[in-house]
Amino acid sequence: MYKYLFIPIFAGLLVVSSSVLAVTKPSPDANFDSLSYNFYLYYDNGQIFADRDYAVKYDIVSAKFVEASPAANAYKLEISNFKSEVIKTVLFDPKHGDFNFVRGKITVKAPYTTSGMRASFYDNQNRQLVTIFINETALCNDNNSCNSAGGENETTCPSDCGPGKTPRPTVGPTQTLDEGPDILTIVLYAVGGLAVAVGAWFGWRWWKNKKEESFSPPPSTGGSPPLSVPPLPPSAGL
Repeated sequence: MYKYLFIPIFAGLLVVSSSVLAVTKPSPDANFDSLSYNFYLYYDNGQIFADRDYAVKYDIVSAKFVEASPAANAYKLEISNFKSEVIKTVLFDPKHGDFNFVRGKITVKAPYTTSGMRASFYDNQNRQLVTIFINETALCNDNNSCNSAGGENETTCPSDCGPGKTPRPTVGPTQTLDEGPDILTIVLYAVGGLAVAVGAWFGWRWWKNKKEESFSPPPSTGGSPPLSVPPLPPSAGL
């Protein structure tokens, strides 16, 4: 009985986990100035890693990004678009002013951008430490094709939907005329019907032969056996 209870419970867990593992893409009508990224990282003696406690290493929150005053030996975050161009740069202090901080979780904030593909983090020696891909929450993919169904417009994606750009045509379902069955369909139906008829005829012949065999008389043994002749008595006087 327990195995039948396990199936719906497991299915429910899959649904919940799939919703948790997804970051909601902003609406094309959202106020992007009031949105920002939260990147979940782990700092360890100068190194930065993606926080393994988070399946998705970033989120988008409704909070206006406020850049802090640059600190000495600041680390750097660069957000690149789909054309590998750096479109946002943020300087941050992984210690948050705590000189005794050497290890632990940190959250780095950055302004949201509609065409962000990846976020790259560098230390104070300009050495790249970690990269987090953020393309799932982008509204613009910089492919020179205005995809309005995907949220691209002149505001969210001026590189694809600006003046002179051709919007991607909306492809609807095509209607086909009813031309009736073609010759191949007719041949297939004819061959199938013939095969059924031949099979039925052989089945009928087999059934008829079995029926005749069940009612036929037993075979003859070759006639009556010959009559036996008694031996002659011995002659008198011999």
